Amino acid sequence: MIDYLHPENPEIRKLTQISNRLKDGEIFIFPSDTVYAIIADANSREGVEALYELRKLPKDKPLSLLCKDISMASHMIEYLPNPTYRLMKKITPGPFTFILKASKNLPKPSFAHHKDKLIGIRFPSQIYLQTLLEIHDAPITTASASTNDEFIIDIDDLETLYGRHVASIIDGGIIKVQVSTILDCTEDKIKVIREGLGFELVENEI
Repeated sequence: MIDYLHPENPEIRKLTQISNRLKDGEIFIFPSDTVYAIIADANSREGVEALYELRKLPKDKPLSLLCKDISMASHMIEYLPNPTYRLMKKITPGPFTFILKASKNLPKPSFAHHKDKLIGIRFPSQIYLQTLLEIHDAPITTASASTNDEFIIDIDDLETLYGRHVASIIDGGIIKVQVSTILDCTEDKIKVIREGLGFELVENEI
């Protein structure tokens, strides 16, 4: 099912219903800063397993967590270097993935099968996800909506492929395919893993 939200003032009632359904283990597709993303409540075993199954991903493949702010993310981070904290404050929210050392407070359903102690965190600026995170007040696990390594950008194609398997697809129009900038922030020196959207905001800061 395709659903719609107001592009500037997304309906709180609808997003509250989505938040509750995420907690109940349902999964959704939302437009993100970069591509369409499949999302699940990071603390819902049923939801996370449905996400992995839908994308046919191995259980030990790490996925990113969406957080509403640094305060939420900090509970899941073992070590947040000062340079990374300053950079986060300056450039987020936006299309950046921060790889960090994880604490023991990770949502177990999302990381039960992961052998490493790392976590990828994003702070989305896309208004639908940003508003949802404010309402949901808990991290959300995410994976790109893609097949055969190709991102799906058309809402009708998303409906054809995933409509029967997700609670709903939030229409964000045709999204231009752009990847996030990935930063290794496990040490004091920040390393660029992938140059993507927003990299120009990062290159003069590290």
